[in-house]
Amino acid sequence: MLTTSAYAEVVNNHFNIFNILNKLKILTIIFLLTALAVLAAHSLDSINQDIGRHLKTGEVIWQTKSVPQTNLFSYTEPDRPFINHHWLSEVVFYWINRLVGLPGLIVLKVIILTAAFSLAVAAVYQRAKIWVLSPALLLGFLIFFDRSDIRPEIFSYLFLAFFLFAIFRAKYSGKFKYLYILPAVEIIWVNSHIYFIIGPALLFFLLLDQKVRRVEPPVFKKTLQIFLLTGLATLLNPNFIKGALAPLTILKNYGYTIVENQSIFFLTDYGILGRQIALFEISLVILIISFIVAFSQKRPVIFEFLAALFFTVLAIKMIRNFGLYGLAFGPLIALNFSTLKLPTWLRTKPAKVGIYLSGLALIWILIVSAVNNNFYQWYQSGKRFGLTIPAGAARGVEFIKANKIQGPVFNNFDVGSFLIWKLYPEQKVFVDGRPEAYSTDFFEKIYKPMQTDPAVWGKYSREYGINYVFFDHYDITPWARTFLARISQDPNWSKIYLDDSAVVFIKRTPGNKNLINRFEINTSH
Repeated sequence: MLTTSAYAEVVNNHFNIFNILNKLKILTIIFLLTALAVLAAHSLDSINQDIGRHLKTGEVIWQTKSVPQTNLFSYTEPDRPFINHHWLSEVVFYWINRLVGLPGLIVLKVIILTAAFSLAVAAVYQRAKIWVLSPALLLGFLIFFDRSDIRPEIFSYLFLAFFLFAIFRAKYSGKFKYLYILPAVEIIWVNSHIYFIIGPALLFFLLLDQKVRRVEPPVFKKTLQIFLLTGLATLLNPNFIKGALAPLTILKNYGYTIVENQSIFFLTDYGILGRQIALFEISLVILIISFIVAFSQKRPVIFEFLAALFFTVLAIKMIRNFGLYGLAFGPLIALNFSTLKLPTWLRTKPAKVGIYLSGLALIWILIVSAVNNNFYQWYQSGKRFGLTIPAGAARGVEFIKANKIQGPVFNNFDVGSFLIWKLYPEQKVFVDGRPEAYSTDFFEKIYKPMQTDPAVWGKYSREYGINYVFFDHYDITPWARTFLARISQDPNWSKIYLDDSAVVFIKRTPGNKNLINRFEINTSH
């Protein structure tokens, strides 16, 4: 029989072990979120793409105190109606860049993404097993990773995470105070990014879940009211009903193939994003197993199932939706496996301590591999750790400005946003990275044929009065490859600038003779 002092020693030892385990659990989460933040702190390799246009649009909105309703940056279709569904994000980007520059935008992105994944953790922390949540969260982020650039959608990830947090708190803890905030969050979301439609969709899934679980009528009524208010909040945007319905109308046949809008099957056939798609496929197997476990235990996971099905279908249809899937994956898996227990031999206190310490060691290795860029090489990504801002097309644009070369310019799709940033309003672009801002006929009958058919090029280059060509010469589209090969041999055009990002050709005219004499690059070899 234990004496009083011996019993006290056993109790103290138990609580000491308990405190150690609790601290290790918290430390594991902190380490994991730190690792995700480090992975998100990478170079802005998409500098030539959308970010420049977002910055210029934010500047225009701030200066004019209005959101443009037409395609004002292009001279080819300047009056075409355009619904800007992320104008608020662009104003934020403009001001951050104005105050602290592009590195500040990388820091902002890291903060927002870390906050989003922190909310995902907080949503299920009280119910989840840490040994399930940690690897699930990490796998989700690896799938998410390709969407970790500076885009308006980073705000969608934050709002999605908050919706999940509020819904899980209401479902599992009976705390509705966070649900009451959702209509207000939706007002910000509808003006920040087109994924805002996901907010009402998740609340609809919650209503179905409550109906199946037969919650008390006052609880269901309360959720229904929040759902309706959140739906009405989508109307509070500059385009009212058209803006609220934009997610249902924006995705169409643009006449131009956008890689991020393609399915995993298309990309697999072309060998694109192989590492990421392989991780996604592995995660699907785990997700299916988790629901088999949950349903076999007759657990009420209707909301979780509908949300998982929703995000899975979106991810399969378009790889741009990998971010949504990757963020939701961790908490959904953790909830489905929440009743699982470790094998008996791993449930001892020393074994649990060993598991935590092993996990911390692996996370530390991941952090180090990100800092020394080994992770990015393994991931087959050109990104690098840090706040590096590549020059992109900047030197080519400076050449245009320094030599006072006037438009109209013929540019490729990818580099248009950079040219908008640096040249608007003095010059407008031929096209930019918003396929929805141009007609299908423009892409199918003008833009692509101009690059593949010399006769069409001759017709429209004269009609538009094109004076110079500015191309990102890493454009891998077949029409771009054909065009660059042909214009390099065209005696009517002279190559006057070339760097590792951009190439410039200028029309042989008397007005351009001096420029050609000074800068022409011999293309005969």
